[in-house]
Amino acid sequence: MEELQRDLAEVEAALHEAQLQYARLGVEIEGLKAKREALAKQVPLRTGLAERIAGMTKAQAIVEVLRHSPEPMTLKQIADSVTEAGKILNSNGASVYIDGLLKEGRVVRVARGLYRVA
Repeated sequence: MEELQRDLAEVEAALHEAQLQYARLGVEIEGLKAKREALAKQVPLRTGLAERIAGMTKAQAIVEVLRHSPEPMTLKQIADSVTEAGKILNSNGASVYIDGLLKEGRVVRVARGLYRVA
């Protein structure tokens, strides 16, 4: 009887370890899926937009991003898009450039915090 109890305890321990491995693999799989999705989003951007803005200033790149956006964008969306295309830009920097572009009439504020190309 003791031998059966030992066997049962070993099986339960092995089952517990297998369940932990299964959970870890699930987490790893979800992480890989998220990474694949993020990379897949970058591929068309890198080949199209990145090539177009390579020689542009950040202000010109912002106008290009807005020109190709189907909807008005927030400063964060603008900064993220420009950065994803290869030019590092944060929301504060985007705000400075947008102010200049608004004054030049190249960008229009359509609502609070939303911008589109003029």
